[in-house]
Amino acid sequence: MMICRVQEGIRDSMTPEWAAYRIGFPGSTNREFTEGRVLETVYHIAHVPGARRILEDGYLKAGIVYDESKLRKSRIAVAWLSANSWAYGSIYGNVEFSFSWAKQMVNKNFYWVEIMPSYRPPAYRILLSDRELNSKYVDPYDPERDKGSLRKRDGIWYWNGDYTSEFLIEGDISLDECTNFDFVTHHDQYCSLHGSSCRDRGDPGGRAAGPVIATILGNDLHSIDHVLKRMGRRGSAELSNASDIGVDTIIRALGSTDEKFGGAIRAESSRQSVLRGALSLYGAGQLSAARELVAILKSKDVFETALTEVVNAHFGISDWAISE
Repeated sequence: MMICRVQEGIRDSMTPEWAAYRIGFPGSTNREFTEGRVLETVYHIAHVPGARRILEDGYLKAGIVYDESKLRKSRIAVAWLSANSWAYGSIYGNVEFSFSWAKQMVNKNFYWVEIMPSYRPPAYRILLSDRELNSKYVDPYDPERDKGSLRKRDGIWYWNGDYTSEFLIEGDISLDECTNFDFVTHHDQYCSLHGSSCRDRGDPGGRAAGPVIATILGNDLHSIDHVLKRMGRRGSAELSNASDIGVDTIIRALGSTDEKFGGAIRAESSRQSVLRGALSLYGAGQLSAARELVAILKSKDVFETALTEVVNAHFGISDWAISE
């Protein structure tokens, strides 16, 4: 098999590196190559601290590549996207931002970067840039002509889903372009950022939901409101599943029992200020301090009333309520 020979390094010097990850088009009778999957959505997945920075910035901030990539020797700054959805959990974290591939690739030049055989599964990297690059670190790649892991035919894009796809976008990506936001399971063994020391390995995403939604509400961040609040079938505003999971996690973390309360704060303006402060602390990873702050609220009912008010005010709605 050609694929095996190339991956083992036994390939002719004229064979491009991307040949190792070549895909065939659906319906092809040639079974030598992996059948390409239709490419419509790409994702950026982060751990909670990284997700907080993205939400505060309002965009995926491009940065210099610092891992073992050949691009570490260049000054090309990129934002990272991948087409993979992870059956056994993501190696990148729990917080998922989705983007339209059609939006990301428009007017872009494509460049093959490299393969990363140490990844599990191995990764291939393709750079997308508005510029025409003349760099020794990348090779021009034409998805309509070159037979690699990313191909285009009749206006439809295909990718190799048997490996880890990494699309490096030169420049920042605004969250205005985000099409969905969710929480996903972290792989229980592998973490691309923290390795074996990652405390989030195996987490299904629920634990991350509370701090992230708390960050949004506590700091009045509106960078992804357009995907957290959507219009329902009857024309009324509805919160996304990610929003609901986050709020449920907040309630469990900060307001699950009456024993947490007993202070004197109950007035509308004061209770909202206290809650926003507690949400900000919780979002920053200071759960104990957040619990101490909400304890000055008079009761669990006051806490839930304040949370309802903050959620409705943040999203500009009036009919959201905590479900029983």
